[in-house]
Amino acid sequence: MGLMLKTIGLLCLYVLLGGCEDPDIVPETHISTPPAVKTSVVEVERFPHRTALFGDLHVHTSWSGDAYAGANRLGPNMAYRFAKGEKIELQTGDDAQLQTPLDFVALTDHAEGFDTQIVCTMPGSPEFDLQQCRTMRSGEIDQVEMLERAFSAAGVRPMPRMSNVCGDEDACKANELDTWQRVQAVANAHDEPGRFTALIGYEFSSLLKEFGMLHRNVIFRGTDVVPRAISSIDVVNQKDFFNQLDAACEEPCEVLTIPHNTNYSWGLTFSRMDVDGSDYSGEDLERRSQIERLFEVTQQKGNSECQISVGASDEDCNYGNLFPPCEVEGDRRCASESSFLRNVLLDGLALGVEDPINPYKLGVIGSTDTHTSDPGNTRNGIPPRFKAAEGLGFAVDQVLEAEHPVIGPMRRLTSGGLAGVWAVANTRADIFDALQRRETFATSGSRLRVRFFGGDLPENMSSIDEPLSLAYKRAVPMGSDLVASGTPRFWVWASQDPNGPLLDRIQIVRGWIENGEHRQRVWDVACSSGRIPDESGKCPRTVANVDLKSCRRAGDEGADSLEATFTDPGFSSDVPSFYYARVFENPSCRWTTLLANSSGSDLPVDVPATVQERGWSSPIWSASK
Repeated sequence: MGLMLKTIGLLCLYVLLGGCEDPDIVPETHISTPPAVKTSVVEVERFPHRTALFGDLHVHTSWSGDAYAGANRLGPNMAYRFAKGEKIELQTGDDAQLQTPLDFVALTDHAEGFDTQIVCTMPGSPEFDLQQCRTMRSGEIDQVEMLERAFSAAGVRPMPRMSNVCGDEDACKANELDTWQRVQAVANAHDEPGRFTALIGYEFSSLLKEFGMLHRNVIFRGTDVVPRAISSIDVVNQKDFFNQLDAACEEPCEVLTIPHNTNYSWGLTFSRMDVDGSDYSGEDLERRSQIERLFEVTQQKGNSECQISVGASDEDCNYGNLFPPCEVEGDRRCASESSFLRNVLLDGLALGVEDPINPYKLGVIGSTDTHTSDPGNTRNGIPPRFKAAEGLGFAVDQVLEAEHPVIGPMRRLTSGGLAGVWAVANTRADIFDALQRRETFATSGSRLRVRFFGGDLPENMSSIDEPLSLAYKRAVPMGSDLVASGTPRFWVWASQDPNGPLLDRIQIVRGWIENGEHRQRVWDVACSSGRIPDESGKCPRTVANVDLKSCRRAGDEGADSLEATFTDPGFSSDVPSFYYARVFENPSCRWTTLLANSSGSDLPVDVPATVQERGWSSPIWSASK
């Protein structure tokens, strides 16, 4: 696995030369025959005050066409094994292993490829020897060409099938059903209650012009799922998707959808009108609010919390921004207000004033959107897809200068995020229930933990012997509606990633509607190392830093944990509001700095050299229906 293999891997992935694969050889790693289901019974540990569990709910394997076109031949088995802590070999030839295994994962391969991907790549299928399937397996169609073909039909509703491999519609639907059953079988085989949770899921991938996307991951509570995965091939707009999903998921089936990359939706995911220009009815929005209760706020293709100069924002909305602000409404390849969580939450408050409900009460998670079958692989510095370039000057320069048709400059990618839940136990039902009640948090890849409560709490929760018992008794956790009759107090607590930097500070972000106007305010409520917020509510800037040449951390400021009890002086029980917490680590080198340093290359000038990784709590709402 030396220099030659690393160079070949880089060429296959980024120079995208054809002929990197023998079409007659299909590795078992791709086939992913389900292992025997473990029959041993493990006593499931339960946590009355809930425990933090980390997972990844946005993972692609070689069963996704775009991942396969990118030379990935690692199917679901390998992704589950990696999530559980096993070492695997990536398509670049590099070994990868999580420092700490994940607690849960959902593999979310694209449902739009369920008719073609498996039958073209599994020996024994009737379609296996078709020329277009051989071409797919040979690598002659690279990822860029595959994506350009797919997006050539962007905006057509329903989405047309990408190929005629099936022959006729009935055969295509039979292939989709077979693939969906395979997805479930592998997930069920890897699910180990009390140890590791494999949630059943898939990705719904509706395409927009100019490489935009209206994408959602669809996650199920247990083995009761929809008969077939509803994809953009089946629907005409967003309303139709939720209508069909709701009708197909009959009791005892339970389902959640999680939109992602709203920064690529050109403002359409949470627009007041559907993608085809039709209006949403109150019934449409209510149905959607019951199914879509979460928001993927961060992943490899950027951050969707907020962006400076794009609606509600602040000076710390400078993380993972990929596009410039839109200059004209309706522009694409730019950042629009309704693409970002904070603006969406504010619009939800406004809709709740105008209509019977707030349809955008959204909790948060992070995930990776990995296409290399390595869920949760966010903390090893240089992202796995670029690891093959490390130390090779020409390859480093190529990666730092590479352009991707969807992403643009590859150097703008982040390392991906993680989903955190506060669950009673590590089982499908308990994790799904935590997701459904929105007792969730997101991180930009760190294993930091954050709790957030609001209600009838004492002035200083840090002095309470059993603060969690009191918080669950007299307050509500993140993801909930305030029930306090008087002015509430908020308690926020965070602890560092045991293998990451110390914490810098905690903020509370408030958004509210006043006289029909969107308002916001951000407070620093906990500062590390004895720093005190000033009159404007800001911590003095940390002196903790990082040496850009060695990437060693400098300065001793920081905390392994922080907490604060906070009262909003402007709180009114009649004003529709939301509050959420945001936690910052001390600075560390960005992956582009690590990669450039590995070969002595110049640092990119259009991305920061350092980053403050962060976490977000789900909101708590007040006076919002």
